[in-house]
Amino acid sequence: MKTAYKFHGAGNDFILIDCFENKENFSEKEIEAVCNRHTGIGGDGLILIEKSKEASFRMVYFNSDGKEAEMCGNGARCAFAFAFSKKYCNITDSFEASDGLHQGVMVSENAHEWIVRVTLRVSSAPAEIEDGSYFANTGVPHNVRMVNDISVIDVKTEGSKLRHNRQLFPDGANINFVSLKNNELYIRTYERGVEDETLACGTGITASALVANAFFGLSFPVTIHAVGGLLRVDEQNGLLWLEGPARHVFTSNYF
Repeated sequence: MKTAYKFHGAGNDFILIDCFENKENFSEKEIEAVCNRHTGIGGDGLILIEKSKEASFRMVYFNSDGKEAEMCGNGARCAFAFAFSKKYCNITDSFEASDGLHQGVMVSENAHEWIVRVTLRVSSAPAEIEDGSYFANTGVPHNVRMVNDISVIDVKTEGSKLRHNRQLFPDGANINFVSLKNNELYIRTYERGVEDETLACGTGITASALVANAFFGLSFPVTIHAVGGLLRVDEQNGLLWLEGPARHVFTSNYF
């Protein structure tokens, strides 16, 4: 049996598998099965923790549809917290993801919860697109749509339509509905690969903070209220940092 560790970062939940000593491969069907909320453990994604030749560890991230994604901000915080608990990394250390090297910092730790900061890479700076919304790539592609009230948005219906709009997003995109109130952001996100609203999306939160800074004059650090909790995005010495909680929920023998 293989041990599975359930973590969540502000409600964005993941199944972590320790592959540091023995590398494992899982099929799309196996990943879909373990992420199924009715017949599996349930999660927005699966993360493998592997050895890295360039950093303290490597995180390999799969969405709940079984397909690998380049990066996941909340997943990265959970991965760093897990690696730190296993002594695979130090309080401040580097780690590897599919989009390259990142930095992580352990801000604080309690019995089962950590506050973690990780850097994200911006491969496409925020820009306004043809329908008046915004696009940025913070490891994965994100559409940011400013609205007056996120509570009235049917995120699953509207997000699905936009996510599959090939005219706007030939390769698909995650869709973020964002409100700006009292110099803080409020966000709800539809994630491709999960194909539903998630309680938080770290790369989407970061993309939204970049848009708010570039187009609406919001200064860093930016406070963001996701459905699942509070996060912060800061820019220091040219690095973009995402800070928030990572919590260990339970451990199970599944595979």
